[in-house]
Amino acid sequence: MHHLTLFVTLLQNLFGWNLARAKCGAAILLGLIKVRTVNLTELATAVPGHAKVDSKYKRLQRFFKEVPLNFSLVAKLIAGLVPQDRFSLTVDRTIWQLGKLSINILYLAIVYQGIAIPILWSYLPKKGNSNTAERIALIDRFIAIFGVEKIECLLADREFCGQEWVGYLIEKNIKPRIRIKANTQINRKRGGTAPVKNFFRSLPINGAMQLQGQRQIWGHQLSVTGMRLGSGEYLIIIHSDPNPAVMVMED
Repeated sequence: MHHLTLFVTLLQNLFGWNLARAKCGAAILLGLIKVRTVNLTELATAVPGHAKVDSKYKRLQRFFKEVPLNFSLVAKLIAGLVPQDRFSLTVDRTIWQLGKLSINILYLAIVYQGIAIPILWSYLPKKGNSNTAERIALIDRFIAIFGVEKIECLLADREFCGQEWVGYLIEKNIKPRIRIKANTQINRKRGGTAPVKNFFRSLPINGAMQLQGQRQIWGHQLSVTGMRLGSGEYLIIIHSDPNPAVMVMED
């Protein structure tokens, strides 16, 4: 009951809900932690109280039907539960099929203790990758709520590439940590270009190094750090840190 009281107070202060609504919201949050599913039938079994499960189920239905959620305040609620002054963020996309309907969601998450906690998201009414405008809009929403100074860095996978996208991050002073494809062309110090994987072929398994100096990638000067994974694949990251945390390789 101690945690229930804490959540009730938190929801009342943040959303301005009355006591009954805050108690229901707090019960839902604790129930989600307990049953680890958003299925209302199972969630109803975790709601405290002496009412029958069917009554609890109908109560949850009424809550989601009648209570409008301000997702900017939801983001503040999530961020307030993460004990960090600045956040390492990650942008990613998830897609699955519900019958013939494709559900494609672009989301921004806080990285905490090795897990990604979604904080903002947008539904993409299409199949396939997000575009630069959609990514920028998501980051702009975070900045509008928290300020850019709350961003320690932004992590992203190989889908999230491109000159305009990286240029936006640099302009906002957001440190990129973006994995790039092994065949991405970068400049050599001695002239010409080559696939980035060529610079890391001499690495042993699990070995890592950073290329000397910064390289021209998608029209921007960025540092490049690479690692050879146990699978034989290359994990190659572009970033804005000039000082390497691993050994430096010249080419």
